[in-house]
Amino acid sequence: MFSRFDPAARAVVTLAEQECRNASHYYLGTEHLLLSMAIVTPSDIGERFRRDGVEPWQVKWACRASMEPASDHPWEGVIVTPRVKRVFELATAKKADGFVTPIDLLDAIVEDGGGVGARVLASLSSIGTPAEAERARTAS
Repeated sequence: MFSRFDPAARAVVTLAEQECRNASHYYLGTEHLLLSMAIVTPSDIGERFRRDGVEPWQVKWACRASMEPASDHPWEGVIVTPRVKRVFELATAKKADGFVTPIDLLDAIVEDGGGVGARVLASLSSIGTPAEAERARTAS
């Protein structure tokens, strides 16, 4: 699946997996993806944050505040949630002829609209509004 992701998008996913482990979560959720975008902000994400008046530290704080507490679930590795799988599919579908970039992942989180990541974005700026999601869908 990640063969269609550019190096920056793969780095977002790798850091998200690490943040998942750091939080003692056994699952990879949209909050982990968004958190990784705020920790090491790719240029396209940084541009979107600036345009919408959001600082990466605000996204980090909001993501961490919205996360579930550490889990005592038996560790068997990181499980990718169905929502994150859907986000990956949405991002990949938009790039039929190219590579998925971090902004494609962010747009897919917004378009899906139901995860913690989308709720965090909606609470911070216009990034997560339904109008923005519609613009993201029609821009590709």
